[in-house]
Amino acid sequence: MDRKNVTIREDQSEWVDDEDINLSQLVQEAIDDRMPPSEEELAKAYRENADHAAETNKEWEHASTEANEHLGEPPRGNE
Repeated sequence: MDRKNVTIREDQSEWVDDEDINLSQLVQEAIDDRMPPSEEELAKAYRENADHAAETNKEWEHASTEANEHLGEPPRGNE
């Protein structure tokens, strides 16, 4: 990890001390909140979303078949 110097106001310093805050952790979390997701995080989210989409599709695949059975095929456009 890199070390950086951070300047804070006196009242902030007192609050950090009073609340027993880990200043390094606080700054890291604040930076993480502002950073865009990493390629690894995006890939993980994509995989999770794809898995969820496949599960949802499986759960609802009968709905389209049921609708067609009750309502008939959807109307075709003017061809």
